[in-house]
Amino acid sequence: MELQKTGQFICILRKQRGLTQRELAEAIGVTDKAVSRWERGRGLPDVSLLSPLAGALGTSVTELLAGEPLSEEERTARGDSVLLEALRYTGSMGRKTAALLIAAAGMFLLLLPLFTAGRALGLRLAGGVLLVLSLLLLRSRRTSRLKARWQALAERLARRSTARVLAAVFLALSLALELTPYGAVLRFGRPAEDGSIGFFRETYSYFSLLPVGYGNFFPFLTGLLTAALLSLSLWRLRRDSRRIGSALFLGTALAAVFSLLPPVLFGAGYFSAAGVGITVCLLLSLGAVILANR
Repeated sequence: MELQKTGQFICILRKQRGLTQRELAEAIGVTDKAVSRWERGRGLPDVSLLSPLAGALGTSVTELLAGEPLSEEERTARGDSVLLEALRYTGSMGRKTAALLIAAAGMFLLLLPLFTAGRALGLRLAGGVLLVLSLLLLRSRRTSRLKARWQALAERLARRSTARVLAAVFLALSLALELTPYGAVLRFGRPAEDGSIGFFRETYSYFSLLPVGYGNFFPFLTGLLTAALLSLSLWRLRRDSRRIGSALFLGTALAAVFSLLPPVLFGAGYFSAAGVGITVCLLLSLGAVILANR
């Protein structure tokens, strides 16, 4: 299956039926930018869109994926192979996205000890494991039960509607954790009887202004961004556009970075279980946004 060939075939059929890219997009419930991307060979329509797209263009799914008209015998002979190639393409794109996210997390754990006073061995071991896992996802060609399950999961997550819902769910979970009084951390010094200085920790909600007064304003910014992104993500469930997708990607990435800055800038003592959960939810939401934008 060749993306360029399929894209040219879509373009030819659309023009033969006298449709503009916008009219075709409205007929199947996508944006005209998506149609333009398909016709330029920059991507393949989602599996759930193949049947509506073929119907709108007056062709079959097999011919659409083959990129050319087929006789009855050819459709019967090539149907299964063409559909399997399309599913493999969707699964491979999902694996590449997951591998890049895992590699980024691994690099972060490897570099984190350079900016914190925490123990480095555990973080570096975890980072190394994640990097190895990302390489296995990118390079492994063996057929196994685990790989088959992963491909099936990637294909389900690659559906735009599913990815949009997951992005909103993870943002909602992140916001729920941010509202609890256990996410943001402040460390205070307290003189001991022997004249030494001891430290104790206090935790606050991400929407509390007290940490802002002590220079730890990143949790507050993360909370505001998450609330705005959740509203935008819910709006996207009703009406999608390329601009909304780009705004969600940039905003979610920025919120994830803000959630990581306190321990990076002030030390490992600014880690909290709720804070880690917030960062994980934001990264999962970012992955879902990437799948929805693809």
